[in-house]
Amino acid sequence: MTIKRRKFIQNLGLAVPMLASPFNPILAKEMVFERGTMNSVNSNFSADFKKLNDRVWVGSSFWAVPMEDWEIKNNRLEFSGAEKQSRLHILTHVLGENQGDFVLKGNLGLLQNKGNKGGVGFSVGIKDFTDPKSVKAACYFGKGISAGLNLNGEIYIDEKKESLPKEFDFKNFTLQFKGQNKADATELNLEVNDSAGISKTLKYSVDKNINGLVALENRGDEKKESTFWWSDVHLSGTKVQYTPENSFGPILWAMYTLSQGKLKLTAQLPPIGPKDSQKVELQFLRNGKWVKEAKVQIDPVSFTSIFSVANWDTSKDVKYRLRYSLDKKKHSYEGVIREEPTDRALTFGGLTCQHAMGFPYRPLVENLDKSNPDMLYFSGDQLYEGNGGYPIKRQPEEKAILNYLGKWYMFGWAFGDVLKNRPSVCTPDDHDVYQGNLWGEGGEGISFEEWEKVRDAHGGLVQTPNFVNVVNQTQCGHMPDAYDATPLKSGMTTWYTELVYGKVSFAIVSDRLFKSGPEMVREGAGRIDHLTAPAKEGELEAETLSFMGQRQLDFLENWVTDWKGANMKVLLSQTLFSNVGTHHGPTKEFLFGDLDSGGWPKSKRDKVVETIRKACAFHINGDQHLPFMVQYSVNEPRDGGWTFCTPAISTGYPRWGQPDSVNVPYTDRPEHGLPNTGCYRDGFGNDNYIYAVGNPTDDFDKEFNRYQKAQKKASGYGIVTFDTTARTIKMEAIRFLANLDVDSEENTYPGWPLTIQQSDNDGRRPIGYLPKLEVEAADQLLKIVNEDTKELVHAMRIKGNSYTPSVYVKGKYTLLIGEGATEKTISGIEITIDPKKVISI
Repeated sequence: MTIKRRKFIQNLGLAVPMLASPFNPILAKEMVFERGTMNSVNSNFSADFKKLNDRVWVGSSFWAVPMEDWEIKNNRLEFSGAEKQSRLHILTHVLGENQGDFVLKGNLGLLQNKGNKGGVGFSVGIKDFTDPKSVKAACYFGKGISAGLNLNGEIYIDEKKESLPKEFDFKNFTLQFKGQNKADATELNLEVNDSAGISKTLKYSVDKNINGLVALENRGDEKKESTFWWSDVHLSGTKVQYTPENSFGPILWAMYTLSQGKLKLTAQLPPIGPKDSQKVELQFLRNGKWVKEAKVQIDPVSFTSIFSVANWDTSKDVKYRLRYSLDKKKHSYEGVIREEPTDRALTFGGLTCQHAMGFPYRPLVENLDKSNPDMLYFSGDQLYEGNGGYPIKRQPEEKAILNYLGKWYMFGWAFGDVLKNRPSVCTPDDHDVYQGNLWGEGGEGISFEEWEKVRDAHGGLVQTPNFVNVVNQTQCGHMPDAYDATPLKSGMTTWYTELVYGKVSFAIVSDRLFKSGPEMVREGAGRIDHLTAPAKEGELEAETLSFMGQRQLDFLENWVTDWKGANMKVLLSQTLFSNVGTHHGPTKEFLFGDLDSGGWPKSKRDKVVETIRKACAFHINGDQHLPFMVQYSVNEPRDGGWTFCTPAISTGYPRWGQPDSVNVPYTDRPEHGLPNTGCYRDGFGNDNYIYAVGNPTDDFDKEFNRYQKAQKKASGYGIVTFDTTARTIKMEAIRFLANLDVDSEENTYPGWPLTIQQSDNDGRRPIGYLPKLEVEAADQLLKIVNEDTKELVHAMRIKGNSYTPSVYVKGKYTLLIGEGATEKTISGIEITIDPKKVISI
């Protein structure tokens, strides 16, 4: 039986790890259960929810799963969710590994009775078996010992249950849970008392020392059972350790970009309440003192504050601080605006697709910190619908947005420490807007009813424009201003733009938003986006089809000619412009082509490849869940540029690129001789020169350790080094469990690293050469225009003082050399057969 991709993803999101991780944590912040400040003042924890303003987010000492289901309301904490098990974790106080005791107390009551079903209480000793030292992993994958009562009339600790007195009043009662550890055993005692004084006590013993997180817990046997409220909670005892470094918020994290002297920075906050402070302040450390730059309003829907600073001095590191006041306390979040690397190579980290099966991706995050890239690119799927272990909420709109934010915050919790100290680009893809596939049709909507019939096999966006705009605001708000900020007719915002940093010009585009859906070219029901047989001649072509949209194509046409501040050009998009995967899904089914790829419609795809190769632009992308290095083709093999599809941070839905296993013909296998490499033709007619592919193993489904499974499913990240002086591009693919302290081939995938020249990104075979150019001033911009067609043939910054231009058809050409007021024009230049002929400028 074929498992649908969407269902597969949802199922993975609910999986639970079983085995322990052998990895030693490097980031000190993850050592949450072995460290702690033991003192009489802070080792006890108390929270009075009556004293908090109404809001969804409870506070920095807590983390709720699902976030949107726990809310400060009516002078108490209310749980209104529908999941079988939901927890509000206490982050800043944990049970240590030492011997001792603990006491948990709380006053609570029944909020909504739903058929006398549902339970409530505490969970203690919550730890994740794959990454037992991580508080982040514990919140989403951890298991503990539950203690409480349920509306079936039972009191319970773990598997032990006893009956409550029949007259027990669930409307208002207290819970007190005690634990006393001696040697390798812990004696547990749970006492419940209602408002009339009716009580019950249950004792239980476990053969272990309980340590880990503590949480409030709503627990049932089915979804949509009864819900409860809490007025307070208290935790004390000699086993309680104070861990303030575990707190998360109220400034969750920050992202920034720096482009041509303009700084943009987003401060991401949680869902604060209307009575909470509504502004965030940005400060910079100047001459040893913090100086206020600006104070900005918090957007009440996306909970972001976006700062913009012009005329930024890029020549030095500058510390920044975000300040926010909440619950009568001032909170700070600090980072560094890095010196721009203008006199050395630019190191670029490429990341994509973070399925929560690998959350919080600790080995990868630690390696990324060691790689120390100058900037980062998250190319899409910063979240999946099942992330967090609970499903998405599509409506109503307000609840759907909060549901998105809760899953989005997992991204920031995992990567915030590396994001805050370097510029980053983040672009949403299909799963970010709650779709398994996305053909945006220029922002066209599809109703929930229609979407339910076809799911992800047709064009359009199912979530509301406001929802999509929140996604755009949270992920792209810190990027340079949009090239054309005109909203789509649906009201959806756009974010495609240019960023210039470290002498590299990046075009950042959406290759999904304007694309036509499969129903425009194929009839039928089910997965019409999967080619299970070769496409018919012309089946996937039509003049009315859109690939990247005219607006973005106009942007790219302008971008290839604009070289201000740049020596090299790079296109950033969500997926690669070809179909190189051959197999997919848990049963490893073969496909001739997947319309979710960027390989069609070929004519429109070719136009984009032709455009970017005019500037020798390199292409970086993700989405495919396995790494590739590919050279594109248009009219003949390898006449396009190169692309690097980076590994998934954590692969969910598996794919393979194994054309050799299904006898696909190939030519031009690279010298390394690796299988599944060479020039292959995909199901859309594209000739793809595959230099390397990093395939998963076939036994990953037998692996229960989440990090080991991520490794086997070809997870990791990419590093690209742009030497803007030598004009070279080095590609590396780092495995999820790489040990970067050791120089080993096991750290990367077969075929990596590879270094290419900037000029390799235009693979056209010249028909001839124009006279050699010798320019007095080095590194001049050269543009070549065909005088007959008026089309741009080539635009690139000359390396050094000489350059011999290639052309591809006979005719006369105009050369434009220099920029602005210094630009010189030379017309009527033709191919020469004299290799010594020179034009001096």
